[in-house]
Amino acid sequence: MYGYMDESGAPGVASYYNDYLLVSLVVFDSEEARNKSILAIERLREKLHLPEDYEFHCNSNSTRPQTEFIKLLSSMDFHFITVSIRKNDFRKTASYARISALIVDEIEKRFPKIKIEMDKNPTLHAELRKKIKERKLKDLKIRERNSRHSRLVQVADYVVNISAKRVKNTPKSKELYKNISKKVLAFIEIAD
Repeated sequence: MYGYMDESGAPGVASYYNDYLLVSLVVFDSEEARNKSILAIERLREKLHLPEDYEFHCNSNSTRPQTEFIKLLSSMDFHFITVSIRKNDFRKTASYARISALIVDEIEKRFPKIKIEMDKNPTLHAELRKKIKERKLKDLKIRERNSRHSRLVQVADYVVNISAKRVKNTPKSKELYKNISKKVLAFIEIAD
């Protein structure tokens, strides 16, 4: 099993623009599925005449690359888990420790052996490693990698951002989410 993880939002108290903290884990069951997805992303990049080091990043891509990448997601062979914490008021906090525990719970239940790459986030990475060590999960490996250098962390970026739009119930959320809805293993929403 191969997993790719990214987060959206920030820990801490709620604010008008920051009232959720989410983590999504995208899972490929085989090396073949993983490699086909990387190849499909590279073909898309070439089709769009984008530079080799172009990063598919949901919040910063222009409309055409974003639209084409979202369409591509629906044809890829992966599944995902999203954990979302909604910060209900301005006093309570959502933490990386809490969301790490929730995502590790799901990983432990579903994937006895998995290698995960996650986008660079030293605080979240440390919390995840702490939970893995506490639970003695020797077959769960996790490492950080800059999303610019990992096409599949870029897939996780899109999945977590589409998931964030779904929990925020934005106008385009249903349209975007239908591209990945058949791939969901778990979508856990917690009100803090």
